Amino acid sequence: MPGGTREAWEALAPILRAIAARAEDGEPCVEYMGPGGAGHYVKMVHNAIEYGDMQLIAESYDISRAASVCPRSNFTMSSRSGIG
Repeated sequence: MPGGTREAWEALAPILRAIAARAEDGEPCVEYMGPGGAGHYVKMVHNAIEYGDMQLIAESYDISRAASVCPRSNFTMSSRSGIG
């Protein structure tokens, strides 16, 4: 999620693409996000979504436990549904 000047991106893109994770189609998972600070902003949004997911898991575990439902069965069901 790099940001900065276009010139810096063009200079570093080959290196970043070489070390980036790859999607199923083989494309590198890296792209220029925009001018200074744009990469940090995208990363912040990504982290907020991820933290929301983790909170949802923790809350569902707590509710399951409070309702005397086996939390493991909850997570088994969610993983089968494609949620987890």
